[in-house]
Amino acid sequence: MTSRRRGVSDVVSFTLVFATIIFMIGVVTVTGIGTLGDVQAGTESNVAEETMRNYASTLADHRTASAPRRSTTIKLQGHSLTRSDSLLKWSVSGNPTRIENRTGALVRTTDTDTELVYESGALFRAQDGGSVVVRRPPLRCGDQTAHLPVTRLVGEFSISSDSRVTLESELVNQSLTTRETDSVTVYTDETARPDSWGETLTSGGWTGSGPSYTCDSIERVVVHQTTVRINVIN
Repeated sequence: MTSRRRGVSDVVSFTLVFATIIFMIGVVTVTGIGTLGDVQAGTESNVAEETMRNYASTLADHRTASAPRRSTTIKLQGHSLTRSDSLLKWSVSGNPTRIENRTGALVRTTDTDTELVYESGALFRAQDGGSVVVRRPPLRCGDQTAHLPVTRLVGEFSISSDSRVTLESELVNQSLTTRETDSVTVYTDETARPDSWGETLTSGGWTGSGPSYTCDSIERVVVHQTTVRINVIN
């Protein structure tokens, strides 16, 4: 009788230990898969960010070097890439008229809803309700001069692809305007990322809060406008 009870006890103990092992394997497997998924998603977002940073530098060639054409091939990894509407406005002291620059924005959205937004030389990364400045815009508030280099993107497209696509950019025109003024105000309320613009402007010497930021105690403002057309080739 004692031997039989001991045998039953051994079977029960083995069963409990075996069930516990199976349970722990299941927990580790599920947790591991989730962790690996998070790591993969984070890696893809970082790769997408670096790709957009490099493309921002390519677009800057049109403004800084008057490059007539550029061709860049990128892998979208199933992400979407859209050219959306965006408006950056500015005015000088003594003249309430706001001059509009329809800059347009280039928005790449990952499968985790992270947005990488290029807008007039700047690159922002938005996720989980917040955003960070990846690449500062070239707007400058100096001691005597405010510089407003504005890049306008033209061309309508919205694509999503698992394979590589080629972005062909072409310089349409450029203009340089200088105005004498003691202050200039930039308005960001109709940009793609007003909060991100506010952060980068205030850290660059502009004063104010959303949606208007001012560079004062200057003698002139220099506005350098560059228009670039983007065509997508699948």
